[in-house]
Amino acid sequence: MGNKISISNRVKIGFSFAIVFLLVLATNRLDKKRFNTIENSLTSVYEDRLVAKGYVYELNNIFHEQEKLLLNNSEYSTKKVSYDKINDLIIEFKSTKLTKEEKLAFSNFQDDFKKLTALEESQTLLNSAQVKSKIEAKLNRIQNDLDNLAKIQISEGQIMTQFAQKSLNSSATVSKIEIAVIILIGIAVQFIIFYK
Repeated sequence: MGNKISISNRVKIGFSFAIVFLLVLATNRLDKKRFNTIENSLTSVYEDRLVAKGYVYELNNIFHEQEKLLLNNSEYSTKKVSYDKINDLIIEFKSTKLTKEEKLAFSNFQDDFKKLTALEESQTLLNSAQVKSKIEAKLNRIQNDLDNLAKIQISEGQIMTQFAQKSLNSSATVSKIEIAVIILIGIAVQFIIFYK
């Protein structure tokens, strides 16, 4: 008859297999957590940075058109359609995840936009030189606010992308360590089974 495995060796083998199983389970859970972190970072880059940058771009275009009308001595008007669009874009922008710096810049933009609309509503002749000068100053401030918001989108996007890259790099390193540990445990289990 072949060699029988002693009870103590069976316990050791069972214990070794349990360790391998728990190690594989634990590494799987850690990998899932790391990939969720990376996925959330990349989703946030799209939803909170690229989409927000798109809103800033649209706002910038609206105010730039108004600035062009003002500078070209065209009939300047507070187009209701444009202002409805601006208000929609403000609501959309608020729904993204804002940093402290971004909240401050966005608050400045909203304040300057309110001042512009209040100025326009208080004037009967929007085309007089003095009023045009005041409106131009407000539009310049709004453009500066939007430029600041655009810069924040770029810097925050870079930070999130770097974070995702670091997570991927650490995940690759940890995966290599996990494979090495599992191989060592496998060798140890083989040693226990075939050598007394």
